Amino acid sequence: MCNTSEGNQIINANGSTLASTPLDIMGTYGGDEVAALVLSVGHTWTQAGYAGEDTPKSIFPTYVGWVDTPPEADKGDDADNSEDTQMEDVSQQQSGENGASNSIHGKDADGGDVPPSQSVGSGTAPASATPKKKVVRGKYYVGDGEVGCWRPNMEIKYPMRDGLVEDWDALEQIWDHAFLKRLRCDPTEHPLIITETAWNTREIREKFTELAFEKYNFPAFFVAKDAVMTAFASGRPHALVVDSGGDMTSVVPVYDGYVLRKGIMRQSLGGEVLSDQVLQQFKANNVDIVPQYLVAKKTPVEPGQKAIVTLRDRPATASFHRMMQMRAIHDYKESVCQVSESTYNEQNINQRPQKPYELPDGYNLNFGADRFKIPEIMFNPKDFLKNPTPEQENFVGLPKLIFNSAQSCDIDFRPTLFSNVVLTGGNTLFPGFADRLHWELNSIPHSYKVKLHAPGNTVERKCGSWLGGSIMASLGTFHQLWISRKEYDETGSAIVTKKCV
Repeated sequence: MCNTSEGNQIINANGSTLASTPLDIMGTYGGDEVAALVLSVGHTWTQAGYAGEDTPKSIFPTYVGWVDTPPEADKGDDADNSEDTQMEDVSQQQSGENGASNSIHGKDADGGDVPPSQSVGSGTAPASATPKKKVVRGKYYVGDGEVGCWRPNMEIKYPMRDGLVEDWDALEQIWDHAFLKRLRCDPTEHPLIITETAWNTREIREKFTELAFEKYNFPAFFVAKDAVMTAFASGRPHALVVDSGGDMTSVVPVYDGYVLRKGIMRQSLGGEVLSDQVLQQFKANNVDIVPQYLVAKKTPVEPGQKAIVTLRDRPATASFHRMMQMRAIHDYKESVCQVSESTYNEQNINQRPQKPYELPDGYNLNFGADRFKIPEIMFNPKDFLKNPTPEQENFVGLPKLIFNSAQSCDIDFRPTLFSNVVLTGGNTLFPGFADRLHWELNSIPHSYKVKLHAPGNTVERKCGSWLGGSIMASLGTFHQLWISRKEYDETGSAIVTKKCV
């Protein structure tokens, strides 16, 4: 939020004060005539829309694809490099390449990770490594349909890692896609508010500001902490925000609309780790997870029998193959996995109903205890995480992470934080997750009353920070908080440190 000295205040949805704000009329942006744009870019998903609306207009994958091309082949094509290829053009490019290669039984494709120096050939095994050539990034592909469409030699890149920008070129493609293709708006006519992690760096924040004003020419800009926005969306000025997403899980204490930095706890235990564990689980049972792009034809089989599938001859990069494999695993997790409402007990779990599920290649099974073991990693990683890396050996269960966060804060704040635990992020949507977490937190010896706020609406749970930004940017009292173009021209990108804290 904004540094304050006097003047106006932001009033929360429940009538309480979120934070004091300065009344700096000079150079402020007060555009009532148009809605602000709200953008939240996470590791896995990007959410974009207009302030004042209760859901994003567009949600699409954050990762981007590109095809590396030799420099000489790229001459004269610079103007088209950032444009998406239309789906019908892709289909024409693929004609004659989608035919079935061979009919096989059981293992048909390498379900594991492919070394970065290799590619997946004929849908079965990595092609031999070839000498490296000097290449440049060619055409970018953004959006679910574009990135998920097979193209030879297309690499996949995630711009964000651990809540920080890792690839600015890829991030700009995400912004372009959000503003120009999904929202179809003129950035010069709308102010922009974006969300950031509580541990974002000054350098990244300043580069965000430069990007907003220098490339897109937004008339006004603001950067808001995602945890604060999630708390705001839930109508709470104080909260212990638990966010578990694609690549990490964090606990961020918020008090009076400000992040208590010493209480921030995070670890790289997120959806990707769970998906890798699913992959290991299937491998242990001699089952390969064949992505949909390789499947030409499948034959129905009885539960537990090996798949009978005809594969397409589609050589692909390791990054594309993994991305498509993770998509299949993500669907499995959403459809089958569940959290035990109390401490995991194998005997009790075996008495629970099984759930049927079919993989893309036709292999199917009624899943029992295995579907509980994957999300159990969130609560008890030391016992349920198989073949952990050195970093993963230090993971702690989510209840302990939450407890450690609250205990790191001032003792006077702890009762309020424990009574306002807010859940957000895709991993918190496992059935039974909230009940189990509440049970675990109450099992830890302490004298605080624990209250969990877990929105039942899936969109609200996944888009908490975006929704908070939408609400806040639509308030009349927020107008003086914007960084205006005039302020940017006078002060430069360092203004973001002063106005967005």
